Amino acid sequence: MREIWKHIEPEHLFFCYECSRCTGSCPAAMVLDTPGPRRILVSCLYSGPNAVTGDESLWYCTTCHVCEDRCPQELHIVELLTALMNVAAARGNIPDKVRAVVDKIARTGRSVVTYRVDEERIRFGLSPLSQINVEEVEALAARTGLFEKVKSRP
Repeated sequence: MREIWKHIEPEHLFFCYECSRCTGSCPAAMVLDTPGPRRILVSCLYSGPNAVTGDESLWYCTTCHVCEDRCPQELHIVELLTALMNVAAARGNIPDKVRAVVDKIARTGRSVVTYRVDEERIRFGLSPLSQINVEEVEALAARTGLFEKVKSRP
């Protein structure tokens, strides 16, 4: 778990005085059934990083940094959550929805259903999206081992 503490000193989590501004301003917590970053910080603090790497709500973070903007203690919350996601991924703890998005990127180079995007672009008088060089995406993924990590399961 040392890799987690490269991103945030464990002592810094004690600076959090439980105002929950991070959760109150988290867009994921506003629309999803999740207690938000505050609960993850508390779990990490009192139970250790292993306690949260299997929690699917960890993956709800959009890395928008609003939690950090609002944190009066200036904690690096996104760095901690990203490090926790990386550990979870290395262990194969990746939600099926994330796996599906990575699969879509592998096949199309995009993370969204493009026919809907193209329909809207046409409706607004915009040209269709350009084609993505999927071979280039595959080469980048092969170099980083992304697809292998996502396909492996614990």
